Parts: sequence; C-alpha cells; structure tokens
Amino acid sequence: MKERINRLAKGIIDSEQPKMTWSPEKIDETLRMNTLMQRNLWIGSENGLSVKGFVYSSNLRVRIPGDNNSFGGLRCRIVYEVDTSFLTAGDTITGSFYLVTNCGEEEIPYEFHVEVADAGKTLGDLKTAEDFLHIAENDMETALRLLEYPDFVEVPFMQDMHVRALYDGLKGHGSRANFMEEFLVGLGVKKPVGLTIPGRARVYAELAENAEDTIEIRMDNWGSVYLEVTADGEFLHLPKKSATQADFEDGLLRLPVRILAERLHAGKNFGAVLIHTARETVRIPIEASAADAGGCDRAHMSFQKELGNYLTARLAYENGIGGTEAVHQMQRELDLMKMTHYDAGLRLLQAELYLLTDRREKAQTILKELQDSAALKISGDRKLNCLYRYLYVTLTGNAEQKDTLIRLLQQYASEETGSSLFYYLMLLRLDEELQKNPVTVLISMEQEFKDGCHSPFLYAAGLKLLESDPILLDNAGNFELHALYYGARRKIISRELALAAVRVMRASRSYREFYRRLLTELYGLYPETEILEALCAMLIRGDCRETACFEWYSRALEADLSLTRLYEYYLYAMPENYDRLMSREVFLYFSYSANLDAGSLAKLYANLLTYGTPDSDIYRMYERAMEEFAVDQLFKERIDGALAVLYRKLIYPELIDTQMARVLPGILKSCRVECREPAMKYVVVRHEEQMTEDAYVLNEGTAYVPLFSERDLVLFQDENETRYARVNCAIQPVFTDMEELLQTCFEMNPMHPFLFMNACAKACRKEVLTGDDAILLEHADQKMELHPLFRAKVLSAIVRYYKRMADGIEDAKKDGSVSYLLSLDKDQLTRDERNGVCGTLIRCGHFSEAYEMVCRYGLEGLPVNLLLRLCGRMLLQNLFDRDDHLLYLTWYVFEHEKPDSVILDYLCEHFNGTVDQMYRVLMQGLRLRVETYDLEERLVAQMLFTGNTAKLDRVFELYASRKKTGENIVRAYFTVKSVEYFLENRPTDDKVFAFLEGAVQGSSDRERIPDIYLLALTKYYATLPELSEEQRRLCQSVVDVLLDAGMIFAYFKDLARFIHIPGNILDKEIIEYHGNRAVRPYLRLRILPQEEEFHYEEMRLVYRDIYIREKVIFEGETLEYQIEEEEDGVRKTKEKGEISCREIPGRSRESRFAALNEMSLSLKVNNETALREKMREYQKRDAAVSALFPIA
Repeated sequence: MKERINRLAKGIIDSEQPKMTWSPEKIDETLRMNTLMQRNLWIGSENGLSVKGFVYSSNLRVRIPGDNNSFGGLRCRIVYEVDTSFLTAGDTITGSFYLVTNCGEEEIPYEFHVEVADAGKTLGDLKTAEDFLHIAENDMETALRLLEYPDFVEVPFMQDMHVRALYDGLKGHGSRANFMEEFLVGLGVKKPVGLTIPGRARVYAELAENAEDTIEIRMDNWGSVYLEVTADGEFLHLPKKSATQADFEDGLLRLPVRILAERLHAGKNFGAVLIHTARETVRIPIEASAADAGGCDRAHMSFQKELGNYLTARLAYENGIGGTEAVHQMQRELDLMKMTHYDAGLRLLQAELYLLTDRREKAQTILKELQDSAALKISGDRKLNCLYRYLYVTLTGNAEQKDTLIRLLQQYASEETGSSLFYYLMLLRLDEELQKNPVTVLISMEQEFKDGCHSPFLYAAGLKLLESDPILLDNAGNFELHALYYGARRKIISRELALAAVRVMRASRSYREFYRRLLTELYGLYPETEILEALCAMLIRGDCRETACFEWYSRALEADLSLTRLYEYYLYAMPENYDRLMSREVFLYFSYSANLDAGSLAKLYANLLTYGTPDSDIYRMYERAMEEFAVDQLFKERIDGALAVLYRKLIYPELIDTQMARVLPGILKSCRVECREPAMKYVVVRHEEQMTEDAYVLNEGTAYVPLFSERDLVLFQDENETRYARVNCAIQPVFTDMEELLQTCFEMNPMHPFLFMNACAKACRKEVLTGDDAILLEHADQKMELHPLFRAKVLSAIVRYYKRMADGIEDAKKDGSVSYLLSLDKDQLTRDERNGVCGTLIRCGHFSEAYEMVCRYGLEGLPVNLLLRLCGRMLLQNLFDRDDHLLYLTWYVFEHEKPDSVILDYLCEHFNGTVDQMYRVLMQGLRLRVETYDLEERLVAQMLFTGNTAKLDRVFELYASRKKTGENIVRAYFTVKSVEYFLENRPTDDKVFAFLEGAVQGSSDRERIPDIYLLALTKYYATLPELSEEQRRLCQSVVDVLLDAGMIFAYFKDLARFIHIPGNILDKEIIEYHGNRAVRPYLRLRILPQEEEFHYEEMRLVYRDIYIREKVIFEGETLEYQIEEEEDGVRKTKEKGEISCREIPGRSRESRFAALNEMSLSLKVNNETALREKMREYQKRDAAVSALFPIA
C-alpha cells in the first residue's frame, strides 16, 4: 500500500492495472463438527502484473492463522482455517472473504455446512427414526455402518432419552444385524420378523435309496434372522446347519433335508428336525421306513404288526389279566399271520396255544405233523427245535426227553446272550430243581437283567417269583424294583407285595428317583397311609420342594402323619396361588420351630396376613415376629409375592427412618416380570437419566425388578448375552397406591438415587424452577453420573432459573450466587445452554468469564444487546488495547445494533476492512463525536490503494481538516483526482486545481512536474471563460512543455483564446481517442463532399492510452470517422463521429490557412469579386514572404 501511494505521490500512473483472478469464486462446503480444518484460497494475476493486498474474513470462525492476511505476487496461496468447534449438525457458517487489493476490492462469499461426519450427508439426512428405517430397508449394510458411527448418536432423533437408552442398552450385545433389528423394533418403526415354519410331521415310506426334501420357511417381513438347524435321528442329514436373512430369496428359505436309507432299520424310524431361533424351537417330526431288501411288501409289515399284537396278548395272559379274551386275541392274531406266513414257527405257536387251552389232541396232531414232515428243517433251527421239544415234553411228560432238553436249554442260554431269554423262560418251566430254589432263580433273573434283557416277559416272571415269596425283596436290586414297577403300572401287584416293597424302600437312607416313581404308582393302586408316609419320607429325603409335591405333603398332614420336617416341606412346596388359610396345626407347629428359611417364613406369614384375622390368637402370636421378619427382609432388599404381602400389611409411614428409606423405594417400585420365552435368562433395566443399568436373573421365567418410572427401559438377555427389545412377557407392579410411603422415603432420604432422579426429572419438566429446585438439579449435576441427554435437560433448567434470577424475578436462591455457573464445565453444554449461561453471567456482571466463553464457544445465538453490554465493559477493562476477538465482537455489534461511543471509539482506532465498512465506522463516529484517531488517513490510503474513490473527496476533506496530513498521501490524492479529471472525464472540485496551480507555480523546473498535473491543469484552463494574466503565463509555460514532449490534444485549440498555440495545430482538426495502449486503434475516415469512400489512416499515441489524428478541413467540409479495434480477429467499431471546420476565436486571419479558407468560402457562395480579391491578396503575401525569407 505504501509503495503505491509513493508512486502516486510522484505522479506515476501505472500504465495497466493488474487483473485479479481468484479460486474458488464461491465457497460452499460441508465440514465435520468439532474440527479445525485448513483450506486454501488462491489469488492470481491474469495479465502478469503483481496483485497485492489484504484479505479479511467477516466471520471469526473462518480466520487467517497467524494474522498473516497480506499477500502479493502473480499467484498467492492464502491458508485459512474453519473452526467448527462446539457447533451442532445442521449449523451453517456464513460470511465472506474481502479482498482489498491494488486492483480493487472483491468479495468471496462462503458457506460451510456443519454435519456430524465427513460422510455426514447421509447422517445429516437422518431426522427421524423413519429415515433410518428407510435406509435400512434399502441398504442394510449402509445402515449397519451408520449405526456403528460414533456420531450416530448426534442425529436429531437420537436426542430422545428413551431412544438413546434403547441404543445404549442394545449396543455391544449380540450381532450387528440383531442390534439393528432390535433397535428398529424397539423404536416401534418396524414389525419384528415373523417366521412361518411348518410343524406337520413328514413321512417317507419304503425308501430304497436316499431321499431329498426341503423344509420351506417363510419370513413375513424384512429384517435380521438367524436360525440353527439340528437333527434328532441318525438317519437324518442336514447339509445346511444355519441360516440368516441373506439365505432367504423373496422371503422364502428352502432348507434341505436328506434321509439316509442305509441308516434306516427295519420298521418305522422316528426322528425330527429342530429349528432353533432366538425365541423358539420348532420340532418337525420325521418318520421313515426302509424298503425290504428281499422284496418285503405290505404283507410283511402286516405280519410284524400281528406278531406284536400276539405277544402283547400273550404277556397279558402270563400276567393273569385278560383271561379268555387274551386267549381269543392270540388265536385271532395267529389266524391272521397264517394267512401270509404259514410256517413251522406259527404251527408251534398254535400248538402251544392248544396246550394253554387244554386241547392236547390238537397240539399233539400239530407236533406229529411237524415231526413227520419237517424234522430236518426243525432240527436246523435251535429256537424252533427247542420249542418243539418243550411242547413235546410238556405234552408227553417224557422224563428222559425232559432232562435232555434242560441240558440243551442251559447250553443254549449260556451261548446265545442275545436270545437267552427265549431259552431261559422254557428252562424256568421245566427245571424243577430251579423252581425249588427261588433265590437262585432271582439271581439268574438279575443276571439276565444285567446282561441287557429288559423284556416285560422277564419282569412278569420276576413279579410272579416275588409274589410267591415277598421276603425275596429284602435285598432288592434294580431288577426287583423294575419288576415291581412293571406290576404297579399294570395294576397286577398284590397289596401284600406292595407293602413289602414300601417297607424295603422306606429303609433306604438315600433318595432315589425310581423309588419316588414306584411309590407314587403303588399309592395310586393302594392309597394307604403306610405308602403315603413312605412316599413323603422319600420326598423329604430328596429335598423335593417343587409344587407337584405339595399334594403329597398336604395328604400327609391330613392323615396326621408324624414325619420329621413334614411341615417345613409342606411350606416349601406350597404353590403361590394357594388361596386359603393353612391349618391351625401348621401355625402352632411353626410357633415353636425356627428352622424355616426366609422364603418359607414369608409364605407362612403371607398366608396368615392374607387369610387370617387380626383378632385371632394365632395372629397375635405371630404379629411381632412377622413385623421383625418383614423389616429384616426389607433391609436385605428381598422381594417376592409372599414378601410383598408382608410389606403391604406391616410397613407404615411411621416406621420409616433414614435407613429404611434407603432400601424401601426399591421394594415399593418392584414389578413382577414374567417372560414367556425360555431362551431369555436375564431382565436388564436401563435407566434413561443415568449411565447405569441393572440385570436380574430370570428364575423359571420370573424376576422381581424395581422400575422407578415409566422412563425405565426393560430389555431381555439370553445366555449368549444377546439382548432383545420386544419379548413376549408380562410386567405387573407388585404394589399400587404407595405414593405416601415413597414420599416419606424421599423426605427421610432425599438422596436415594432413583427417587432423587425422579425429583430431578419432575423439576426439569417445570416451566419455572424454585430455588430449591435449582439446588436439587445442581447437586444432581455435580454428584450423580447423569446421562448426557438428561444432563442437558438439567443444565437447561438450571440456566433458565439463573436467567430469571438475573432478570430480577423473585424466588432466587438465598445467596444469589452464580458460582455454580462459573464452575460449570461448559464444554458439555449445548449451544443454547451455553448462551443462557453466558447471558446470565453478563447480566450478573461477570464480564471476563462471559468474554472467555464467547471467545471459546462463539457468539452464535447470543442476543446482540448483551454483546453490546459485554463489549463496552471489556473495552474499558482492557483499556482499549487491541484484541482480535474483541475487535470482531465490536464490529459484529456495530453491524447488528446501534453502537455506543465506547465501541465506536475502539473501532475507529483499530478496525480495518473494506472501504465501505471503514467509511460507515467513520461516519458513525463523527455523528457521535468520538475520537477517530487515524481512521481518515487509513481510509484515504486504502481508497488510493484500491482505486475505490467514490467517497474519496469527503474523506480527504475530513482528513485535511482534522489531522496533520502526510505529504505523500496529499500528493497521491491529487494525482488520483488529476487522473479522474483528465483521463476519466470525471468532475473535480476547484480545490484540486488550486493545488495544482500552486504545485506548478512553486516548481522552478516545469519538466519535473508530473505530466498528469500539467494535463489536468491545462484541460481545466480550457474550460474557463477567462484566465488571469498570471494564469495565462503559467498556462503558456505548461503548454510549451507539453508541446516539446510531443503531446497535442484537442482542447489545445480552446486554449488559443488565452495563449499562443502554433498555427500548424490550429490549422487542423484533431480526432482524439481514449483507448488502450495494448490494443491498436484503426481510423477510417472520409471528407465530404469530396470523398465518398472511407479510407484508413494511422493514429498517433501521445499520452498513455490517448491517440490523436490531425486533419486539415476547409470551410464547408465535413470529416466523418470511425475508430475500430480488433477483437477475436474481427474489427469492431468503438467510436464514430464527424468534425467540421471551426473558426478559432481570436485567431489572426492573415495566416495562409485563413486565406485559403476565405477563398474556399467565396468560391462556395459564387462571389467572384471577393474571390479575385482574396487571390490577389494571397499572391502578394506569398511573394513578400518569399522575398523576405528566401529559401537557401
């Protein structure tokens, strides 16, 4: 700037101005919030001339680092920073860069949009949960990435505390897909995915080779799906063991199932395909049968069924039940079998049936036929051979044959383990020695059992043996017990044997589940006290407390059985829905016994409190104990259905002290959560206001969970720690109408975390806070771990309160202190809250702290009237020292509010900007009569530097009148005014020419005066009606200098009135064109009436961009001209006009040109006399000149 002013002061006018370019022309960009980003602004020159100047930013968030705002050169890079700290998504930083340069002033507008992320266009579009649902529905992968962005929690719909609690509770628990599914479902914008799984049984009959099939599973909605598939059955193979939503095509999953024929056994094979989802397991039964490798058909299958029916009937006969009907059934089944398989085996079975029904002749006939026709065949099959011999010995009684058969059966029984029972049963019927020793028989049966024989025929034989001699039960083992159970199930065991078995089992010192089952069956057959007592003793011995046992314990009490701890187990097993008063004996018993656990005592007391009467002796007996127990359990923070009854009946407001108030609220706000989905193992409670959560174990699908408000979020968690938002469950408050107790608790213990939170939430909802409310919320902020969103609500309420307090509204805190606001971590506040705090500090006189907040967080949203107040106080406090932040604030106030004298004083001293901005400051300062310091000089200098001189005269006038002026600035000013007047034809004040006259007169060497001064002054003289003698002398001397320099201008002819102008100038008309030195002008002209066509002539450059052409024109002639310049290879007319000969006032008429002009005029008017006279006069003068001035 100083260099340009110095050049202007010397009268140096740049022949060409730089042509500035800049990039970008307009800035529109999206930035991430809470960042400091650097960007570049490029300034260049289009014509190779250096561009110099300064750059200013109108927004403090967009600044030039290091105060390096000057630049210069052909290509300049300006680094600037954009600070988005403490802005929120959706904010916009607007403003402009102002370029103050040696080629003018330019504005580059900028607009920076603040979003949550660099990819924030997508996040920025998420205004509602439905917006996120739309993204997830169309591009799940993008939605999953967005869900995991740290800035996702900044989007608008995530500012709801319930939504954030849902997000925080689900995040990190389960797969990404499940997280998104449950999140959307929990928000209520999406329906859960429903799967349609066909549960009908599938049958695959007579498979000769592997069979392929598919199970079609449909999903009724898009979303996250994960399922696992398992097979129950060795013949089932599943190629795909799991599936996700990606495996569904158009909502359909075809799950392949393969039935392996090689693994099918004879008959029916049963299995299942199990489909496991997070919430359920669906079982699809599978039934398969193999084709007979030898060509088995339905007849064979029918035969197998009939054989099974025959054996069932035979077993009933052996058990002594069914009688004649069993025999008839065996005969019917044999007849059916004979229709398809009439072989030796069936004939032997028929013979045996004849023997059983005492039809010996028919049996003998069959045996005879078999002996005659198929002896060899029979002898080839051990079983048929033995059966034949057995029937023969039974029929004939042959002792020798009998002994041989017994030895043979013993041999076969020992050799063929898998078929030993067949031989063993025949051996039992034939071997009389064995029958005489039942112990040996029982031992042998036990051995068969141990060897893996669990045939009902063996159990039936064992039962008969035990019936014959119950003493054999004394050392009963597993076989005996199974035989007894077999008899009990079929109701064929005798009472005597049953009681004997009871005595054996009661003697056992340990609990056995099989004993329990057997005793249950026996009691059902013989409901006798002894069996009931044994059963209850066994249950007590096994610590059986399940509800199913309550019936037995009840019967035992009704039967007045004397069993140790019977009353205790009666209470243990008592169901929750037991709806009547227990017997007096129970209460009397427990009045002397103190062996009950807490849960059972709770049941006992709850029953008495619910169904008893307070005036009964039993009630009075238990009253104190119940009260003490209730208080004890209360302090242990226990709750269930029974304890709820105790607390409801026995806890009164008068009992509540500080200690009880610490635990009672959690009990009173308990809810019974019953989850109907077995996969869920925990209930998780997420508290909206705090950063905490609590987990409670589901015991048989039930948990008691404290829910302090409707704001508590309930989630469920499975054993894999995956969480779910929507689960089939029921939530029922344990207590109702307990507000009085809760209020008492809060009064006794106001710092109870959840009651305290509820009070804070209630206070936040108030439009107007009291002083007590403010203290409460301040304490919450300082002492509690609050969720950021709730903390924002708390702070917002507190700030509202302090604002009212600062405004003088009543109900302020007693001390009136704002120390809380001063100690507050303002980084954690929202912009509105920070503005509220800052405004309150200003109102309360804490200006330094408020100013620090403005410097750190910005002034967005702050009322201008408060900023005006802040600026004024800070300026006085800082003694008007320069401070960039404060300077920006004062300018901001100046633009948006009527400023006071203090702010204007500061701006006048320190502010620099565009010419227009500084001029406004100057004018406003003058109106308020403040000290302007050197603002006029700075503004004049900047006008001269930039060429923005529209208001230069007014400012220079102020500058010259009020301050000591600088010589260079003054001279530069007059140079600019001379240029404006001479080159730009702009009107100029007479004072300028007075200065020019003085400058020229005061110079002894005219040639050292800047040409522009001389030109402007002489052009000015040409416009005057008269010049003084001194002015004439000055003008003559100046024009002589200009003529010596070869400068001739059209206005010189006007100066001929006052000074001598050479005749060769006056004899000609001058075409003067102001163009561009870099572009050559082309002059086309013609002189009418002699010339009809235009022709080109050269123009001469005389000064800067001024071209002239001198041309002689006589009276009556008209010169028409056109001046062209070449643009893009084409000549275009820039100026055109016409010139006629004009007489110069005061010019001598004795010149050759005047004589010729007069002769031309006489000729034109046909005045021959005058023409002749003028011609003679011209010849005389010409001859005289030749004589007086001979040419050598």
